[in-house]
Amino acid sequence: MDDKPISVVDTNVLLNLATPVVDGRPAAPTGADPLKALLSSYHVHVPTSVIGELSAATGSDDLLSAAADLVLKASHHLTTHDVEAKIDEPLDYGLDQGESDGIWLANTLDAPLFITDEFNSTNYLFVSLALDDRNTLFTTPHVLCKLASHEVLPSEYVDAALSYYVDSKGWDEQYLNQLRHKYLRD
Repeated sequence: MDDKPISVVDTNVLLNLATPVVDGRPAAPTGADPLKALLSSYHVHVPTSVIGELSAATGSDDLLSAAADLVLKASHHLTTHDVEAKIDEPLDYGLDQGESDGIWLANTLDAPLFITDEFNSTNYLFVSLALDDRNTLFTTPHVLCKLASHEVLPSEYVDAALSYYVDSKGWDEQYLNQLRHKYLRD
């Protein structure tokens, strides 16, 4: 067994990593595959509810559906866990099923990383409360910057991807600029 760290991810993270790959518009960054970079750098674990959420996102003629199709095609690289029967009580923090299952899985696996993209909402605070103290909470842009700092992804690609997310997702530009400063420009 290799020494890749375990990461538990939320559905939105997988979709956000796949979106630039399937987006053919000129604004989309090119030259790398952030989903493939995550899957090759970490043992990625997900609750089965994530696969259900991905399947539910397919079937349309839009970027979300195309991203979900790409993730499902790569799902053989994901380790899935049926956690619903094992959870005594669901979290009562207003989080969706996938987030709640992912937090339970991260705590159970003693995963060093739990990656979610709830950072533009108060859910991020609730996720951080629900995780055990040994888990580190990451976001998609944070993971992309870490992958660039480890030379898994080109820094130029990650820089372009962060701008893409600001424009396409409305993610907090100040947060992304702090990540750029910390990981891409120092």
